[in-house]
Amino acid sequence: MADYTGLAILLAAASTLFLSGLSLRSLWGSEGRWAVVAREMMQTGNYFLPTINGQVYFDKPLLSYWAIIPFSWFTGVTETSARLPGALAGIAVAGVIFAVGRRLFGRETGFLGGVILLTTVMFGFWSRTASAELLNVLAIWLMLWILAGDDPKPSFRRYLVFYLVAALSSFCKGPVAPAVALVTTVALSSMETIVDIRHSGTHRIRQSLARHFNWIASLRGSLAALCGLAAFILLLFLPVIVTGSRDAVELMWRENVTRFFKPFDHVEPFYSYFKHIPIFLLPWSFVAIASLITIRKWEAGWSRRWLVCVTIAIFIFFTISGSRRSYYILPIVPAFALIMGRSLAGFLYRTGETDSPVMKAALLVTGCLPVLAGVAMIITYLKFGQYRHISEIALGPVSLIAGVFASMFIFKRKFIQGTAITVILFFCLLLWGYTVGSVIGERPRMLKPFAAELKSYVKDIDNSKMALYKMGNSSLIFYLGMSKPVKTIDDEIRVCTYVRKPGNYLLTEEALADEIVTRCGHENMARVLTQASEGRKHDREGLVLFRTGGGS
Repeated sequence: MADYTGLAILLAAASTLFLSGLSLRSLWGSEGRWAVVAREMMQTGNYFLPTINGQVYFDKPLLSYWAIIPFSWFTGVTETSARLPGALAGIAVAGVIFAVGRRLFGRETGFLGGVILLTTVMFGFWSRTASAELLNVLAIWLMLWILAGDDPKPSFRRYLVFYLVAALSSFCKGPVAPAVALVTTVALSSMETIVDIRHSGTHRIRQSLARHFNWIASLRGSLAALCGLAAFILLLFLPVIVTGSRDAVELMWRENVTRFFKPFDHVEPFYSYFKHIPIFLLPWSFVAIASLITIRKWEAGWSRRWLVCVTIAIFIFFTISGSRRSYYILPIVPAFALIMGRSLAGFLYRTGETDSPVMKAALLVTGCLPVLAGVAMIITYLKFGQYRHISEIALGPVSLIAGVFASMFIFKRKFIQGTAITVILFFCLLLWGYTVGSVIGERPRMLKPFAAELKSYVKDIDNSKMALYKMGNSSLIFYLGMSKPVKTIDDEIRVCTYVRKPGNYLLTEEALADEIVTRCGHENMARVLTQASEGRKHDREGLVLFRTGGGS
């Protein structure tokens, strides 16, 4: 019963954090692509040909777009429905981490690991973002959980689920999820085989290989793998059969195989993830360092080997790829959450592990972070009117005072009380950030208000009378909500021909406005609408609408 209670509390907390205020922040970055693709699929009824503004856009596999559609049947695609798949995946990952931690080390580790995970800032941020990232993380850890255990003869059903998850997840963010899970599983099996050989000698190597590689080497494993492969092939070629286009297959190869071995973008140095991981573990980065140091105090055995091997394998997999980006390493965050959960459980509850000055220091520093957050809120309210909100006057002092108490408890070796207060403060600060903080953060953002003004301005204009010049802003396309695709122009000669016709409208970026006016003649263009500045260093990053055929 205690296990179910702990899991219920964890899932309720994750749901509160990840589902609150999903619509308060306007779409940013790549989120617009997911929202527009899903909406245009629903508008056209063609669910196998992703488009943005009517133009085919095969950038990610179809399932990550399809995941939005069930939440949009009655409301249409909104910020909330676009972000719900990621939010639900984040909640599910927290549950899976509880299950993995419980299986490896016990209920305390599972619960603490889950709590740390959902209060990790970057995990929460990506859980509340319309993208395929959290679907990818969920698939990886679901596959690892399915095979986690010391059962020498898992059932065919277990293997089948493993390979079916691998097949399905290949169409959320490409085959990266099954690749990570399979590479990690190979590493785990190899490690356990080596351990067996060291204990029993080489004369039992065949039995060891058969036991630890039975997920692929046994009849059950092989049959399940064939079923998974069949599902993968079906899903891979289904869009080809329906649309007659091989773009989906070529995308799968280019974005995953080619990018891994011969990266063509996002190329960062090999040590980049050493920089990204501490940021992705905030506010628990100091506890993570202390936990790595205290791993040697854990009881030796399969559980410790499993978690260490998984963490190292995930890190090496993404480091080997030359195409590196900060959020690619997101699947390692749950592994660190489990490491911290196990180290904290030992520090708080196990007699042989309570005396760790490194962990005490890490908890003390971590307990001070809410104090800094409280001070920052008070200063923001007093000095920065643009980001002022009445809630800062309440939460700032509370965070400051409670953070001081948490630090005092930890200093006086009342670690459970101090850690509990710290966790509650992180939870409250994140919940504030996801709700009130989102509202405050929206104040300087002008795209959504500009799109609403633009939409009202051109509502009576035929689509053929409006064009976009060298623009790929999918969020703007989403907020315009045009019933038909808007014409796009990328050629300088064609744009001059277009603006010489009276009564047309041209939308472009401010940075390109002078170039068009100079090339095509100011007498042919009149500026009628300009996006307000968002306080950026470069004011010419906004958008501008021209009416053609008239003087400026």
